[in-house]
Amino acid sequence: MSSQNIPLTENNILEYLEINFTEWTSGNEKLDDFIQERQLKINNSDDIVFEWISYNQFNEIKETGKNDLITVYSAIWKDGPLYKKDEQRLQSNYARDSNKKVALKYLHNSQESIDSLINKAKKFPANHKAFQVLYGISQNPDTGDYIFILMWTSGNEKIDDFIQEKQLEVIYYDDIVLEWIPYNQFNEIKETDKNGLITVYSAIWKDGPLYRINVWDKNYTRDSNKKVALKCLHNSQEAIDSLINKVLNFLKYLNTFFS
Repeated sequence: MSSQNIPLTENNILEYLEINFTEWTSGNEKLDDFIQERQLKINNSDDIVFEWISYNQFNEIKETGKNDLITVYSAIWKDGPLYKKDEQRLQSNYARDSNKKVALKYLHNSQESIDSLINKAKKFPANHKAFQVLYGISQNPDTGDYIFILMWTSGNEKIDDFIQEKQLEVIYYDDIVLEWIPYNQFNEIKETDKNGLITVYSAIWKDGPLYRINVWDKNYTRDSNKKVALKCLHNSQEAIDSLINKVLNFLKYLNTFFS
């Protein structure tokens, strides 16, 4: 029985995935078991449908960041992730968000330690309401490197971990949602101030920040075309710990100022 003949609904998503178990493999039994385990934990339509994604699913692959352990690429995922079609939950059908722009996070030499790879994957929340989403895992057939398929990534593991940690601390509706924001999100960039270490620009953030309207509204929306200031910290890439400490101090200031 082919999974292609099953209409994807909230009630049969587990049946669909179980049939699909025979149609894919990572080539590693331990990794296959982990992916299947994640899929079988789906309880509702907000849960991410975690998948093994064939590398030939990706087009327009372009490097965006690199260090000794990780290389990050932007790409287009042809089929795209599974998602619930109706945001108001009036229907329960699933579909694919085709031609989805994603980040490919290459974990160099990851094939040498599957346990470490799985432990890294376990750090990501399994719910779509999380701000940093791990859609699944792939593998470059030429290098053997495993790849995390993400909604976003900075390309620096320490920064990614810090942002994820701050996002997991979001509790109240008016908490700031710290994000990694691709530079191409900014338009109308104009220099407004400068000294030896810092240059400040005004800009328009196309998508804009995430926010909730009030305490009763559980859904986030974006304040699109938001005017913002870009504070460029020269040579900050040389001291990631210092950069993170600056952000922490700023968040503490905001918490104190608005409390």
